[in-house]
Amino acid sequence: MRKITSNVHFVVYFIVFIISVGAIWVLIETQGRVFAQGTDRFVTKRVVERVLTLEERQPIYMKGAAFTRIGELVANQPVAITGEDEVYYELRLGNMPVYVRKGQGTVERKKLSTVVQTDRLAAVHSLQKTAVYEGADLESSVILELEEGYRYPVVREEEDWYILIIGERPGYIHKQSVALDEGLPVLVYHHILPREWMKTMNSTISLELFEEQMEYLADRQFETVTAHELYDYLEGRLVVPSKAVLITFDDGLLSTKEYAYPILKRYGFTAIQHIISSRTDRVEGEQLFHAEGPLQFFTAADIEELSDVFQFEAHTYELHSLNEDTGFGVVFDHTKEEILLDLQKNIAQVPSAISIAYPYGHYNEDFIVAAKEAGLLVGFTTVEGYANMKSSNYEVSRYGITEKKSFDQFVTYVEGNMTWP
Repeated sequence: MRKITSNVHFVVYFIVFIISVGAIWVLIETQGRVFAQGTDRFVTKRVVERVLTLEERQPIYMKGAAFTRIGELVANQPVAITGEDEVYYELRLGNMPVYVRKGQGTVERKKLSTVVQTDRLAAVHSLQKTAVYEGADLESSVILELEEGYRYPVVREEEDWYILIIGERPGYIHKQSVALDEGLPVLVYHHILPREWMKTMNSTISLELFEEQMEYLADRQFETVTAHELYDYLEGRLVVPSKAVLITFDDGLLSTKEYAYPILKRYGFTAIQHIISSRTDRVEGEQLFHAEGPLQFFTAADIEELSDVFQFEAHTYELHSLNEDTGFGVVFDHTKEEILLDLQKNIAQVPSAISIAYPYGHYNEDFIVAAKEAGLLVGFTTVEGYANMKSSNYEVSRYGITEKKSFDQFVTYVEGNMTWP
């Protein structure tokens, strides 16, 4: 009797196994290679109310201060549209809206293969005009052609392919046609002085080296990005040029008004100033810069005057100091509620702030929670590296620039070639 029961169990298990394998096979055959891990569902067929099919190839644009062409949509490739105005249809590329001109296609209700599961994975550099295929096959039809010289968000990786979303559809980019984006370079400066007046290299760069660095960025046609643009890039909501850099200054030192501001303005660059707002009221009215005196800080008037170049962000109200006994930031001596109150006082002076630079790079989970509750979206550390999607938005790496760093090191970093153990 035991033997018969065992045989029955075996037959039942075998039938279940065959049915399961058959089901998996059907799914794989139906959906192709979009299943990177087991049978997780990545795309599905569904009816979409508004699907655009072009009669001719058309450029797609992203909208910033002006429209920028970032690709070309191929004819006879249906894509879901999410909105429109009098001139453009709107669709999604990753998590960002992009636009295609009206007049060269039809819009209808149609069944479409759409992405149902996305991850914040990475971005890729387009090294030349790059084809995006409708399947993981170089013989499959092309949906889109990407422009050269941009970083495009991808949501998935499968063997020899990266996958992005275009018009709710998965689009496949062959790995050999692009380079994986290591992230945006984020430079951090503090104090600037002419070399002859420098007494220390700690947290200080010479005017001569700073000017050489900015000239290099201008000559190589780098574009500076803002804190908002960095955040959108990290969230897959922005296509960023390959030659892009974020310039930051910590502490709001008056030397950066005297020396950095005119150079940045000359080259059309913008930069972030992280302000310690308890220090902005040390002087009333206009203050003259004294290179050989004690450190001087921006006043409220300076913040208003320099807003054409600097975007002002948070650096705490009065938590920018060290505990003399432990050598660690005083932030560790405060509760989450106390940190939040401090940040709210800080942000009151810089109300457009969306980022925080942690004082001395010291932070903990309470600090991150307080930053979130204060409405801040990005946290800058002192850990050296690139800003990318591998880490939390509240643990963004930067590269500290002082006179100790050579010009060659600067070039290696901004060109995206720096590596760390």
